[in-house]
Amino acid sequence: MKTEDIERGTDFSFTEYVASLAHDMKNSVGMLLSTADEIMNICTHGNCRSYKQLARLQYESKRVSNNLIQLLTLYKIDKAQLTLNIDYHTVSEFLEDNVLYNKPLFDSKGISVEIDCQEGISWFFDRDLISGVINNVLNNEYRYTRDRIKITAIRSNSGFLSIHIDDNGSGYPEEMIHSAPELPGKTSFISGGTGLGLYFANSVAKLHKNKEHRGYVTLSNQGIEGGGRFSIYLP
Repeated sequence: MKTEDIERGTDFSFTEYVASLAHDMKNSVGMLLSTADEIMNICTHGNCRSYKQLARLQYESKRVSNNLIQLLTLYKIDKAQLTLNIDYHTVSEFLEDNVLYNKPLFDSKGISVEIDCQEGISWFFDRDLISGVINNVLNNEYRYTRDRIKITAIRSNSGFLSIHIDDNGSGYPEEMIHSAPELPGKTSFISGGTGLGLYFANSVAKLHKNKEHRGYVTLSNQGIEGGGRFSIYLP
């Protein structure tokens, strides 16, 4: 693209440029994260002096990667370019895969993770999008929980699949619990400050619909010992 085209505004969209830049950054961060994961697989408390620093590097890499994926997904939603891939999934296996992906990070800080999934639940949803939501929350639990996480999945009487992620941290600020998730706010537990994570989670949930019902998310302090609870409901 020529400089004069940018100056005239011809064939140039700032949002498209940002999306392209975010895509390139995501690829670079993905390579960095892959390298960090490989190192963490062979590095332990006992044989590596830099174990805690590597765990921190892994956490920050995942956080940046999650944010970039969220930006790209929201861009596609805004441009009506996102194609949903709704399929039938076993919920317990889905949650176990997401926990396993984050296990090295939790192990580095001594965080225990419990999964309590109602037996025999399978559900229709976009695996990649919901994984993006779940992994983003779990990645941030590394920072906010003290040492426990519990994931509960049940089928409610109202016909929704509800997935709750509880921690034993200090909980969500009251103003965040009562604020609407339709727009990014000033402060966010999930995104670390911008509200992007909560906005992304709610946008993904709303893409899932069944007749007149749409998915949604909520926040509360009904977690472990008064800690935070993130909940996503899928129709």
